[in-house]
Amino acid sequence: MLPTEIRPNPHYADIEQLNQWALERKFPLTKVSFPCYKKIQKEYALLPVGNALGWNVGPKLIAKVPYQLEEIPRLRMFLPGEMTMAHFLATHLLPPPREKVFCLYHEIEGLLQEEEGACGIIIHESRFTFQTKGLHEMVDLGALWHKKYGLPLPLGGLVLHRDYPLSLFTEILRASLESARKAPDNSLPFIQKHAQEKRRDVIEKHIALYVTEETYSLSSQGKEAIDLFLVIHK
Repeated sequence: MLPTEIRPNPHYADIEQLNQWALERKFPLTKVSFPCYKKIQKEYALLPVGNALGWNVGPKLIAKVPYQLEEIPRLRMFLPGEMTMAHFLATHLLPPPREKVFCLYHEIEGLLQEEEGACGIIIHESRFTFQTKGLHEMVDLGALWHKKYGLPLPLGGLVLHRDYPLSLFTEILRASLESARKAPDNSLPFIQKHAQEKRRDVIEKHIALYVTEETYSLSSQGKEAIDLFLVIHK
C-alpha cells in the first residue's frame, strides 16, 4: 500500500501541459515526452513500465493537399507542442517549414481543413481518423526514424521523482497494466471519458498500436532507442 502522502490524486492534461508541469516539478509521477525527459532526468527516473514506443510507426505529417516533402519550406506547420517528439522529429528528419505554429494536438485536423498551404503533425488517435476528414498523409515520421536507425521510436514515458521508490511504483503500475490487459472492458468507460475520439474501434486500434510489450517491460532495443535519442537530441 502507498503511504498516505503519495496516494493517487490524478490530474489529466494535454501532453505539452504535462511536459510543462514536469519542468516545474509539479508532480512526483507523470507522463512526459522524451524530449522533456532529457531536461529533467537528473531529478526524475524513467520507469521501466508505461512507456510508448512505435515500431516503424509514429506521428504522421498530414495536409489538406498531398504535398511532397520538398515543399515543406513553403508551408506553415502545425505542431502539438514544443517539447513533443513530434516537434523533435520535424526538426531532425524534415526540411524546416516556413513557419511553426504550436497548438493542442486535437486542434490540428480542424486547422488543416481550413487552410491550404499548411501541414501538421498529428499524434494519438488522430492517425485513425484524419482521412475521413479529407486530409492526406505526407509521411509517417516513425517510419522515417526506423529507416534511419533501425530501432523503435521512443514517444513518451512515465517518470518518477528520484525521492520516491522506483521498485514500488514499477510493481504497482505493472500490476495495473496487467489488470487492464485481462479485463479491457473495465477500463473502457474511463478511457472514453478522457479520449478525444470516443469510438471503441478507434480506441482499441490506438491501444493495440502503442500499448505493447515495450509498455510492460522495455526490451534491449527499446532501451537502446531511448539512449540513442538522448544522445542525438540537442
